[in-house]
Amino acid sequence: MSRKDLKYRGTQCINCETSLDISEKYCHHCGQLNSTKKLTISDFIEEFFANFYAYDSRLRNSIISIFTKPGVLAREFNAGKRHTYANPFRLFLSVSLILFITFNFTEGDNSPDADTAREELAKEQLKEEIKKDSAALKLLNTNVTIKDNLLKDRIEYSKDSIYTKDFIDQNINRNFDPLVYYITSLRNFHLKYPEKSDEQILKELGFENNFTYNTMCNKAKLFKSNNIYEELFDYFYQKLPFFIFLSLPILTLMFWLVFYSKKINYTEHLVFAYTFFTFIFLCMMIFNFIELISEELTYFVSGVSFAFIFPIYFYKSLRNFYQQSRWITVLKFLILNPLFFLFLSICALIMMLIGIILF
Repeated sequence: MSRKDLKYRGTQCINCETSLDISEKYCHHCGQLNSTKKLTISDFIEEFFANFYAYDSRLRNSIISIFTKPGVLAREFNAGKRHTYANPFRLFLSVSLILFITFNFTEGDNSPDADTAREELAKEQLKEEIKKDSAALKLLNTNVTIKDNLLKDRIEYSKDSIYTKDFIDQNINRNFDPLVYYITSLRNFHLKYPEKSDEQILKELGFENNFTYNTMCNKAKLFKSNNIYEELFDYFYQKLPFFIFLSLPILTLMFWLVFYSKKINYTEHLVFAYTFFTFIFLCMMIFNFIELISEELTYFVSGVSFAFIFPIYFYKSLRNFYQQSRWITVLKFLILNPLFFLFLSICALIMMLIGIILF
């Protein structure tokens, strides 16, 4: 006999004690099943799978809607259809967590043996390159004619060598190269003289002993190689879900400003932002799985997605969610693109600062 049978229904909810009619299958106050039947093993198993299926169906509806009807999930969730879809905030967190886990799948070539082999090779290269220190390059730099004839356009200084701060300031001034050479020189010096303190390292390389350079010295020791740009990119790419999660409240202001006339409150805009980035993260998960098969194919698929699929999806999301005409949506789409990069740049700078502190 099922717990839902008429013979087990009562006139009072066992959970909240609300008065019920015997015809009511569920309590109209708390939603609990109106049944006085004692719980059996079969009932327990049935209830477990019923609850699981209920969540699974919401998840399935959400994923299907996100991929097939851009912006509709956010619109219908705001309209009150909360039982049909999974909570966008919880869904975003779940997808972010899974995305973070899938990043580890693509790091298969970074096994301990491979890391050890690369470290040994780096040490051997360092022993050879360390001989070309800043003193020798300074001597070459004193004769501009010889320097120009031998090295032509510019010197490609080795990142496996040690240079003083003065030498870097005088000879390296392209983009972020001075900062990179500060870090690599501090790291290389520490590898060559591991017994020396931070204060001694800074003093011998001509850096001031202040908070900024002390922090830089500590961070330099944490790098696994002198490929600074590559390591930083990998670090921020793996932390991307976390950084976007923290940035979304700021990015949502962009939608609130552009669509202010729609009289949609900030929270409703936030739901739209969560569903849009859930789609982006789901696609990134797919990219990570494709990378297990072919890295070249991943570059192609991700390139096509960022160049064509994501902009089209963004436009359709705006059209379906804000329910404005095609031309007004196109206009606001064009306005949102530079605003998106502006707000994203602000968020990136804030997140980069936080990331460097936490590195």
